[in-house]
Amino acid sequence: MRNQFISTFSIRLAIGLSCLAISAALAADADKSQAVDPAAYDHPVRVACVGDSITMGEGTQDKATQGYPAQLQTMLGARWEVKTFAAGGRTLLRKQDPMDYHRAMKSNPDVVVILLGTNDARQATWDKHGKEFVGDYEGIVKDFQGVSTHPKVWLCLPPPANNDRWGINETIMANNVIPAIQEAATTASVPTIDLHTPLQDKKAWFKDGVHPNQDGAKLIAELVAAAINKSAATTEPAATRPSPAAP
Repeated sequence: MRNQFISTFSIRLAIGLSCLAISAALAADADKSQAVDPAAYDHPVRVACVGDSITMGEGTQDKATQGYPAQLQTMLGARWEVKTFAAGGRTLLRKQDPMDYHRAMKSNPDVVVILLGTNDARQATWDKHGKEFVGDYEGIVKDFQGVSTHPKVWLCLPPPANNDRWGINETIMANNVIPAIQEAATTASVPTIDLHTPLQDKKAWFKDGVHPNQDGAKLIAELVAAAINKSAATTEPAATRPSPAAP
């Protein structure tokens, strides 16, 4: 009887793991299928980068040229038009310090890249409004999807918080904010861009612990470009590739 139970459990476990693998594969395919081919547009692809001070370029030496949206524009080239819609200290949560994204909606974007959640990763903020996060994010995605251009939307998993400056807490980021973003993305059927994992071992790039410098912004731009640009969708960002072995 015990052997039969173990056998049944093993079969169910194998089926469960197979389903997870299939789901992951389908998610990967979905992410790739959403990538944009600029040749399919009769105008430069309009990209709206929506976010907080990280999107503004805080932490770089020159926000206008070294922030991730500016570097993204350089990487993508003339067939793309990248615009920044960002404000420092803003939360995704609507009842805290919400980001006003209506200017981004009015820009008639073809692509929307949202990088919010860092300022939501505060203990008091999450304790008060954390349960509203997924619903609030779904509402934002729905608003963008309702724009006449029907833009494709990506949700970014924020970079790590390397200290508790300004009360921004990495434990809340990793255990609460990021899972909530992933849940919202799944519910809204939109892909995510993981900026958290690739930057975890790059603490030297975060002078204040929260805002990446120009090197961090470059890596973010590479990761975003790899996600949204069909011709680069399967290309691993240069900053994450291991250096070639010495001869």
